[in-house]
Amino acid sequence: MDEPQKQPTEETSVKEDSKTEEIDKAEEYLNNWKRERADFLNYKKEEAKRVEEFVKYANEDLVLEMMELVDDLEVVTKEAPGIGLEHVVKKFGELFKKYGVERIGVEGQFNPALHEAVETEKEGTKMVEVRAGYMMGDRVIRPSRVKIIK
Repeated sequence: MDEPQKQPTEETSVKEDSKTEEIDKAEEYLNNWKRERADFLNYKKEEAKRVEEFVKYANEDLVLEMMELVDDLEVVTKEAPGIGLEHVVKKFGELFKKYGVERIGVEGQFNPALHEAVETEKEGTKMVEVRAGYMMGDRVIRPSRVKIIK
């Protein structure tokens, strides 16, 4: 004997609609969770980058103050050579390198991002360093002061 086919009743239709709504809601919650998780991971990456940048340049103020001392020592070694301060200046240079501080060269073309012209002669092409400039990592922390001469 054949079983009579069940006709969808109003009750089964409501149950199916309810299940579909629950599935849709669950998918929506899952998608929202995935979005929030991605946002959180991006935030963590950005925060780690910001902290790394902070740590990288945390010593900048101290280095800038030390540069003033090095400038004074270099002047003294030029004015009175042979009193033994060259070694101290060299040690400061090594210390700067240890912390990623490099002296800016004055060879080549004038670059306004790296050099500050304090005096310029007409048709001058050669640069003479007046005060040393330094970079920390990829950032100029003090531009070189230069005279542009013939």
